[in-house]
Amino acid sequence: MADKGSAWLNGAGVITDPQQAGQPRSAGPPVTSRAGGIARTMLIVAAGAVCTMFVLGATPDPWAWESLRVLAVGIVLLSIFYFPTDVLKPSFVIWWLMLISECIFFREGDANSNANAYQGNFPTAAYGEVVMWGLCFLAVFVCSRRIRGYFGRLFAGDYKWLTLFAMLCLGSCAYAPRPSLGLVWSFKLTLVVFLLLVCSNQMRDLRDTESFLRFTTWAYAIIVLQPVLIAMFRGVLFDEEGRMSTIVSPNALSPNAGVVVLLALALFSGRKGEGMHKSAILVGVVACVIMILAGSKTGIMAAVFAGGLFFFFRRRFGSAVGYVAATAVLIAVLALSTPLGNYFHTYREGEGAESFSGRTLLWNAVLPAIEQKPIIGHGYMSSEFIGFQVNAVGWAAPHLHNGFLESLYNNGVFGFLVMLIITIVIPVKLYRVLRLAPATDRVYRIAAGCLSLYAFLLINGFFNSSFGGKTTAPFMLMLALVPVSNKLFEIASGSSESREPARLDARTGR
Repeated sequence: MADKGSAWLNGAGVITDPQQAGQPRSAGPPVTSRAGGIARTMLIVAAGAVCTMFVLGATPDPWAWESLRVLAVGIVLLSIFYFPTDVLKPSFVIWWLMLISECIFFREGDANSNANAYQGNFPTAAYGEVVMWGLCFLAVFVCSRRIRGYFGRLFAGDYKWLTLFAMLCLGSCAYAPRPSLGLVWSFKLTLVVFLLLVCSNQMRDLRDTESFLRFTTWAYAIIVLQPVLIAMFRGVLFDEEGRMSTIVSPNALSPNAGVVVLLALALFSGRKGEGMHKSAILVGVVACVIMILAGSKTGIMAAVFAGGLFFFFRRRFGSAVGYVAATAVLIAVLALSTPLGNYFHTYREGEGAESFSGRTLLWNAVLPAIEQKPIIGHGYMSSEFIGFQVNAVGWAAPHLHNGFLESLYNNGVFGFLVMLIITIVIPVKLYRVLRLAPATDRVYRIAAGCLSLYAFLLINGFFNSSFGGKTTAPFMLMLALVPVSNKLFEIASGSSESREPARLDARTGR
């Protein structure tokens, strides 16, 4: 399976081109070898999925539904290895599955969730999700063993900071309040780091990089739409405060919807041949409405700022003003026509505005605890139990509502410094792309979109635990911007291997 004889696809969907490796073309893999690799992959993934199904199916009734969901994930993983193509990269599908894992194994949130976790009590769906991570880890291992020098790349360039942070989190589980919980989430963090390196290897040109971001966009669309649709079917769209009521917190729903808005801006434009998709526009507008109705002040303001920043980077100042004005009008209309207006009025008249909804009280209360263990921290995921460890908080805080404090409290000054470096290397590399690429080039637009998305995640990270703590979708996205920014810089630097497919894509519109 080659494109005019220029490249081969191995069993993991990785393109192996002898000419690009500086070797004779005659060194191509034999057909029997490739067929054997696919057969082994199919057997490994199928065996894992079937064994999991029987193990979970043999347990009590609550596990029956989880076994079907795990089996569905196994079938998807099996399919992507059986039908590897240049467009549908296996690692991109695994990334999509990891992003929506909490949607596949969704469970109701409740006020006692942290207390139950502290006592070691978890919902049934949580165990199914962990099994899914195990299947994805197996699939990533199959992909990674076909990449030359894979483990060496984990400690090279900017990527070494992701690996180092995962290692710090894994090591700190030994002295965390609940080591087992920390180990589970550090396993997911390690899996994400391994997976992103495979994805980075399969981002061979601008088209692949855009494809990765499109997979991310549609995963986030599911993350946003699923809880809203469930709330609509239940007939309860707004809570007693006036914010959109779903199975997830409005403080998580609103920023997630903001991500969809910014990705839609970055990936879809009106220029001929660049993919003006009506479905993406529709999803972007719906996500903007959801973002506002969820009522997260930080999420809304950060999305307005980051969207305007995107047009500012592209030197389209009129569009920047139009975007901000249109969003402001939409906010006003929704506030006047829905219960959201009551929430804004109550918030403005109450005392919450002075302390950022109690966040400053939380930060002041946690500082003495940070000073107790400033070097090594309290252990990964210990911030999830801050309500039990710091009695002066005065409210049920599920985390520290600040990404940098999360890193500092959990992993000490070393974790904080590594996270700080990660948040620095991303904008530095993207800024270099803007300096190198022409403003009319597609790589410039994608880099501007990623830089505005980074600004959005960073702003939210100061008031929510968007990074540094639990490996949720926003943290995964922040980590993903490291390989994406590096690939965009490679493309902007003029690599013929990376730019030539982009020229063909722009000329043909495919």
